[in-house]
Amino acid sequence: MVLRRLAGLLLVAVPALAYAIGEPTRYSSPDTSIMRIDEPRYLGARLDGELGFTDSEGQVFRLGELLGKPMILLLSYYGCDGTCPTMNSELAKVLAKVDRFRLGEDYRVLTVSFDKRDSSASAAAFLSRTGGIPDAWRAGWRHAVLSGQDVEDFAGGVGFRFFWSDAAKAFLHPNVLVFLTPEGRVARYIYGTRMDAAAIELALTEADWERIANSTAVFDMVTGACFSYNYEEGRYQLNYSLLAGVGSLLLGLSLIGLGAWAYRRKIGRLHE
Repeated sequence: MVLRRLAGLLLVAVPALAYAIGEPTRYSSPDTSIMRIDEPRYLGARLDGELGFTDSEGQVFRLGELLGKPMILLLSYYGCDGTCPTMNSELAKVLAKVDRFRLGEDYRVLTVSFDKRDSSASAAAFLSRTGGIPDAWRAGWRHAVLSGQDVEDFAGGVGFRFFWSDAAKAFLHPNVLVFLTPEGRVARYIYGTRMDAAAIELALTEADWERIANSTAVFDMVTGACFSYNYEEGRYQLNYSLLAGVGSLLLGLSLIGLGAWAYRRKIGRLHE
C-alpha cells in the first residue's frame, strides 16, 4: 500500500516538475521571501558589461555602452498590468522632480524585462501603455529585453528573484530600483514605497559623487556625509551621530575662541 502511494505521488510530481522547466508553473504558491533582496550580499557586485540587450526600437546594445555614468536599473515584465507599469510611471514622475541631475547627461535609466516571453515589440507596447517618456529622455532611458538564460543570470546578479503565482496569474517580485556606479557595481537599492526625488538624488550622489555635477562636488560630499541609509526602514535619514559630533566640535571651538577673546581682553585692560 505504501509503495502504491509513493508511486502515485511520483506520477503527480514528475509532470509538475517538467512543467516548471518551461512556462510558469501550474502548481505554485507565493514565496514571500523573494520580496526582499539580501542587500549586504549583493552591494558592490559588478554586472557583466558584455551582456547584450534589444530595446523597444529594435536596437541591439551592450550594457557596457550605458556605463560610464551612474544608472538606475528597474526590472519589470511587460505583460504586467499592475505594479510594473505603475513603478515605471511613478519613476518618470519622480525623475521629473529631480532638479540637480539631468537624465541622459548625468545618469541613465534602464528598464529590463525578466520574462523570457517578452520581446522588443512587447517592450514598445509597454512603453506606450505607461504613457511613454519625454523625447529629451529617450537617449537616457531605454526599455529592453534579454534572451534565454541571461534573464535569470542578469536578475540574479543583483539579487532580484521572481516567482510565478498561478493563483494571481502574475509574477511576484520586488518593486525596487537598483542604483549602479559608472563601473556597473551595485551601489544602492530603493524600494517603490520609498521612491521620492530627494532619495533619488542622494542615491545617485552615493553611486558616484564625482562624475555627477562636478561643479558641486563639495556639496555632494557634504550631502553624502550628512545622510545615511537606514536598511531597516529602507530610506535615507540624517546622520545624527555625525551631526552631533560636528555640533560638539563647533561648540568646543567656539568656547576656545570665546576664552581666547576674553583672555586677550583682560590682558588689554591690564596694560591700559
